[in-house]
Amino acid sequence: MNSTLLNLHRKRFEWAFKAKEDFLNQFDPYKNEELTNSIDDLLRILQTELEQPNEPYSDRLKDFFQEAEEEIREKRKSYAKQLEPYKLLITKQKAIIERQLEQAQLEAEEFTNEIDDYHRFLKQIELKNTESEDIKLLVDDTIEYTPNERKASIINDDVSRLQIAVERDLGTSILILKQEASFFKIELANPIELPYVPPIPPIEQKIDSFWFKGTYEKALSNMRTQAYNWVMVMYQNYNDLLTAILNEVSVYKERTEKEAEASKLEHRQKINTLENQLATFQQEEAQLKARYLRTCQWQKQFHEQASQLQGFLIKQWLAFKENLQQQVLYADAESRYLAAQYLQLLRRDGEKIIESLNRGGVE
Repeated sequence: MNSTLLNLHRKRFEWAFKAKEDFLNQFDPYKNEELTNSIDDLLRILQTELEQPNEPYSDRLKDFFQEAEEEIREKRKSYAKQLEPYKLLITKQKAIIERQLEQAQLEAEEFTNEIDDYHRFLKQIELKNTESEDIKLLVDDTIEYTPNERKASIINDDVSRLQIAVERDLGTSILILKQEASFFKIELANPIELPYVPPIPPIEQKIDSFWFKGTYEKALSNMRTQAYNWVMVMYQNYNDLLTAILNEVSVYKERTEKEAEASKLEHRQKINTLENQLATFQQEEAQLKARYLRTCQWQKQFHEQASQLQGFLIKQWLAFKENLQQQVLYADAESRYLAAQYLQLLRRDGEKIIESLNRGGVE
């Protein structure tokens, strides 16, 4: 075999290998790993076609494109199926969070109202002033000194009036507290009642008038002292009762405040958990959507990039054809003959390799 024949034979498929190199040079291997892998599969099939050019054409390329198309469809269907439940799942999760927020707000308002009720009730509690001078002034103003009418009945009436006034005052305050407790729905452990205090015994004597000023003043002073002690006991009993109520309701208020804080924390933790779950669902949905879109884009890119292979093959095929034609026209007789034979092979090779891409599905 002469050198011209050997050279032609050696370069028979050089145009196809050059096309492959040009084709590979357009790819960034790190840009799209899936696309590059698929193109590599395509090139391996072409490599086999080139290395075994004398074997009859198989349907490897056609099968490759059909399998690649089926794989893409299956991926898209898989991602679409996986995406289906997420819309409902995310909607339901948002509804659960909304209900939890509403429940948290409702409970917070209930606790706030209850705490405010305790606060308003506690503001109604006002202790009596047990300073001796204030009680002495009340007693002296009520049980008056009447030197011109030195009568036991006048002193007794004043004492009775003092007791009625104090009892009415304290009784009215207690009644108001009872009404407030009922209005605010505060249940107290002990009843709101003052302990019984015996009344001040009246002055009893046959003759109503005091003949002597000294005797009158002594009786008046004695009654004022008893009245002072009686008022002091009444006020202390009243203050003891209100202090017990104050302490009890304060405990209720503090306990409710702690329960409110615990409820707030519990709801916050539940909402945080639900929001984290929602974020996970949304992230998973976004990832699936991204994969679905990448698959769609990959399908488009694959066809676009793979279709360019035919252009590279045609370009190099035409260049090699031009070279052979030049040899047919201008070389010596033997070289022209061999070149003409290789032009026939070139046409068959072109049909085998270039046209196989069309039959495989790339147009």
